[in-house]
Amino acid sequence: MTTSTRVAMRRTDVSAAIVLLLIAEATFFFTFLFVVGPIATLARLLPLAAVLVLCAALYWGQNWARWALLAPVGFRVWRLSLLTATAWGLGRPGIALFLTLIILVELAAAFILLDRYLRYSPFPPPSHKNATTMSS
Repeated sequence: MTTSTRVAMRRTDVSAAIVLLLIAEATFFFTFLFVVGPIATLARLLPLAAVLVLCAALYWGQNWARWALLAPVGFRVWRLSLLTATAWGLGRPGIALFLTLIILVELAAAFILLDRYLRYSPFPPPSHKNATTMSS
């Protein structure tokens, strides 16, 4: 008789989300730094540092960091969507497309972080007294 044991495998979803978030945040920070200059660098560095610390906590197994990462991602998407709309309005399609790409990467990372909870969320089965049936 052959026995089998389950082997715990590390999920790569968290690693992929961490990589996407760090690439998006670093790309936005360093693009701003090299294009605009060191004006208000500390204000731009704070979200990058927060995401870096939360990603490190998530990588080391702290599940609360998964939910805490949604705050900087949501704030960044909100701010970048306004900036993207301004770029389109001013006729700067290159900048607008670049910012749209950063928004899409951040949203993809947020979806990866939430996918585990959305996939396994328990939906109640429909009961017969509340279920609607179509009769002809």
